[in-house]
Amino acid sequence: MTQNWLVPIDGSETALNSIDWIIRHAAEWREPPLVQLINVQATLPNDIGRFINADTIREFHLEAGMAALVAARDRLAAAGLTAELHVLVGEAAAAITDFADSHGCSQILLGTHGRSGLAGTLLGSVAMKVVHLANVPVLLIR
Repeated sequence: MTQNWLVPIDGSETALNSIDWIIRHAAEWREPPLVQLINVQATLPNDIGRFINADTIREFHLEAGMAALVAARDRLAAAGLTAELHVLVGEAAAAITDFADSHGCSQILLGTHGRSGLAGTLLGSVAMKVVHLANVPVLLIR
């Protein structure tokens, strides 16, 4: 059975740690996993709709999200792996876990900044929220 892995990418080098982990371990699998790359764009304030139409806002989110996914897609492609690309809009942790549930993902691989202790608690990282909300295993990669 093919694994369906969700890999959130925010455009940072840290997020690409999960891509590098997949590539390093690819030879260990009988068949490569289906990789779902997602980028979650923050919702813009409602007032902006008074000045910019909804289609322009959708295009903005799509362009920014796809730009954030390019490096991850390219690294996977260079290693002979393919991915499906998705851009979502909303609160990151909720969007990630909702996507995992609705697309039958078997796990979430998430690159983290590695903050712990008081700094991690005060910052309330997306990774921590995903761990609490997820209905599937979450692999945090540092």
